[in-house]
Amino acid sequence: MTSAVPLYVGIDVGGTKTLAVVGDATGRMLGRAVNPSQADQRADVIVDVIVQTAREAVANAGVEPASIHGAGIAAAGAVDPHRGMLVSCPQMPQIADAPLVSMFRERWNIPTVIGNDANLAGLAEQRFGVGKGTTNLLFITISTGIGGGIVLNGEVYTGTSGFAGEIGHITVDTHGPYGRSRTPGAWESHCSGTALARIANERMAAGERSSLESAGGELDAIAIFDALRAGDALASSVVANAIEHMGTALTSVVNILDPEVIVIGGGLSNEWDSYIAPSVARMRELAFADMGKQTRVAPPALGIEAGALGAIALAAQQ
Repeated sequence: MTSAVPLYVGIDVGGTKTLAVVGDATGRMLGRAVNPSQADQRADVIVDVIVQTAREAVANAGVEPASIHGAGIAAAGAVDPHRGMLVSCPQMPQIADAPLVSMFRERWNIPTVIGNDANLAGLAEQRFGVGKGTTNLLFITISTGIGGGIVLNGEVYTGTSGFAGEIGHITVDTHGPYGRSRTPGAWESHCSGTALARIANERMAAGERSSLESAGGELDAIAIFDALRAGDALASSVVANAIEHMGTALTSVVNILDPEVIVIGGGLSNEWDSYIAPSVARMRELAFADMGKQTRVAPPALGIEAGALGAIALAAQQ
């Protein structure tokens, strides 16, 4: 079947899976497909998977390939949209510096664009999700790391080099740890799930007692919040310190951007009442000129398709 309206395919390329969605510029989804990303393979194999998944999504949508007016690729890492490539991709180092857009078009010659996955998830939430009707939105994902996407005046803001939006690398403690970030005392080095587990382990290694000792080397953020609810003093202290840093970071981004809405997703958004809400309360107290008082803060509405839908929005726009 040939569609009466222009259709696009959005592909979200992650370290474990590649998800493709077919839809139109309104966010209406017609079909999807998922495949393992083959992240440990060569760049050309990874691109083959991307194209295969996109074509499967088209077939599942029941439309002809001729109905597809363009493709968008959402990828984790530092994206150079002008050269159509990732200059840094920790999850899939094999595709760093590979001309991803050119390689895609060699296999399927349609107009193709690329963007950072968090940026595009933010764009999707602004166009089709919880931020629909707004023009300025900040998207934050808090899980093993902390990432972000900035939508200003209805457009993704990528800065001069294309890498803007890496809010997880904001310094919240000048003399703080590096964690996985190269920035001293970075937000994600204090407040991500990985950071919470690292900090708790460091404090136990220094002699503090905790029920978390039974977790051994498998300690994760879920265990820390479970221990918090059970009244563990160390877990309570670790989370309280993280809330202080999170509130500071949220204050900084609100002072700079003054967004209409902040969308907070990722695994740790499941700890909304015990982690996100008190951090937001601190931001509302500290933000300059009461900017944060009226800022709406909400979980995402679009689920795992957000990155792919944002890629569709970018393709339709460009």
